[in-house]
Amino acid sequence: MSISQSTPLTSRGAAPGGALQQSRWQRLLDQLHRLPGNLKRGRGWMLALAAALLLLAALLPPLRLAREVVNHLVVIDITQSMYVADTSVDGRTVSRLAFARRALTDALAVLPCGSQLGLGIFASRRTLLLLAPIDVCENRIELEQAIEQIDARMAWEDASVIVRGVYSATDVAFELAQHPSVIFLTDGQESPPMASIPDFDRPTGRVKGTLVGVGGDVPQPIPRLDKEGRQIGWWSAGAVVQRPTPAGFTPDQEHLSSLHEAHLQGVAQAAGLGYARLESVAGMARILNDRRLSRSLVVATDMRWIPGLLAGLLLVVYYLGNPARWLADLRRQIGLWRRRHADRKADLQPDQQHVQQLERKPESISGPASH
Repeated sequence: MSISQSTPLTSRGAAPGGALQQSRWQRLLDQLHRLPGNLKRGRGWMLALAAALLLLAALLPPLRLAREVVNHLVVIDITQSMYVADTSVDGRTVSRLAFARRALTDALAVLPCGSQLGLGIFASRRTLLLLAPIDVCENRIELEQAIEQIDARMAWEDASVIVRGVYSATDVAFELAQHPSVIFLTDGQESPPMASIPDFDRPTGRVKGTLVGVGGDVPQPIPRLDKEGRQIGWWSAGAVVQRPTPAGFTPDQEHLSSLHEAHLQGVAQAAGLGYARLESVAGMARILNDRRLSRSLVVATDMRWIPGLLAGLLLVVYYLGNPARWLADLRRQIGLWRRRHADRKADLQPDQQHVQQLERKPESISGPASH
């Protein structure tokens, strides 16, 4: 009895699935058989071209192309006037040094691959090289970490002779391979103050670059730091060298600091460099990407995205170019899913009935015993 009942269940459950699988294989064979004809007419050529483009994207090696890149030696002033808090980042008032570091870190992300960037610091009367220029794309994390470590603890003397520091930076850049351009970030605060700008005793133009002014226009007190970079007070008028002033004139205030823009413009002109003021964090990217400082370099460039993108567009046009056909295919797939779901539900119904019959049998046996 059970054998005769199980046989129809198996045949009814297996037949629709087998027929469905067979129909799928048949449609696939029919499509492969008609493929040559489809490629000659209609839109079938799109599939062939998309396949060829995908194959090209997988096999295409990097191409050596000339592109515009930059090669900079960025020098950051770490003297104590750079700790004056008259700049802002994300709505917060920060020191000039923190502002310069943040601007430089953010600018790394927009420099073209193949560009190189080195780091140096200025204190006292000279520039000290920290890191020779390295590729920004391959070493971005290392550059970011190095920039964040730059602070006043690296300084070896409290003096700040900007003119000598700029001239020293051009010497360092000229001695490096490829002669990187100099990007010198400073507020222009000279200590002790200088009466005039000394002559630039190097050949003008041997190194390109830009002096970048950092800071506000209103004179502010200068924090006084210890050897560990901790603030221990403020520089007073009697603690710094003041510029002599004639009787009857306002005394000099070298213990206060603002951006000495006119002085930096004069230094830049004497050294054959440009000048730019850093007014926002985003402005650093424009300064570093200045076309006057760029150079042409042949670099390996990955172009696989071009055939890959074209193949994707062709596939989109092929499948969505005829909305009626696409909707018809979608409805057909939904219908097949519903039919398969209905077949499974029908297969489960006899098993559920059999379970219900088994559950009733103990009730029928215990019924007469209770009487």
